[in-house]
Amino acid sequence: MDWTRTVWVVTGASSGIGRRTALDVAAAGATVCVAARREERLKSLVAEMAGADHSYHVTDVSDRSQVRRLARHVADRHGRVDVLVNNAGYIGPTGFTGADAIEEVDALMATNFFGAIYCTGELMDLLLESAPSTVVNVTSVAGRIAAPGKPAYTASKFALVGWSESLAATIRHKGIHVASVEPGFVPTEGFPQSEMVKDPLMKRILGTDAMVSKAIQDAVKKRKPQRVVPRAYYLAQIPEVVAPRLWRKAISKMTGLRDAGKDR
Repeated sequence: MDWTRTVWVVTGASSGIGRRTALDVAAAGATVCVAARREERLKSLVAEMAGADHSYHVTDVSDRSQVRRLARHVADRHGRVDVLVNNAGYIGPTGFTGADAIEEVDALMATNFFGAIYCTGELMDLLLESAPSTVVNVTSVAGRIAAPGKPAYTASKFALVGWSESLAATIRHKGIHVASVEPGFVPTEGFPQSEMVKDPLMKRILGTDAMVSKAIQDAVKKRKPQRVVPRAYYLAQIPEVVAPRLWRKAISKMTGLRDAGKDR
């Protein structure tokens, strides 16, 4: 699709899904502002993108004051936002050990959940002025199905999915579309999926950052509320709905096997 004359803001753009999305939409004609914490990565990305008016802004989305500065940069440099892609996030600690893990959970929620809220809130005026516009929240299949051994990460993604769906209904009349793009297992720098990549059977269900980028563009173009990547992961939600008790037993068993393997 030709995105000429549209301005995209993509967070978490220094690697993985964010980087791939920025490159793809720039190649399709969009002007892109990329945001992340690693300046050298952002400089390199802007130099690589097709087109001439792209920009970057070093931003830790968990820090609202930095997000405010990002919003001012976008307003001053580009004057509009047609698409905001809230992609910044990380997987965080495994398990939950008690009081000593609370700070880790706070930090993860600050990036994965509140980061999207800060960016959407601080860029809202520009989104309204540019309407019809779109907010794409890159959530996760783990926002629909509890991920074994990852309670904090799962909670952050469940929160983001719920917020996305409620926000979509709340601001639709203002011309802002909100989409939840939900990757399954996708190997990236931050989420290497090392064990699955080595397994000849499991690696068949892996997605790619290019697939997620395509899903993001599809959600924007067709104003879809939800896209799961790969699409087959839609089916993974069925057991939890039709047989919740058996599903929870299976999840517990999976977690127990993983922890036993660590002990060895």
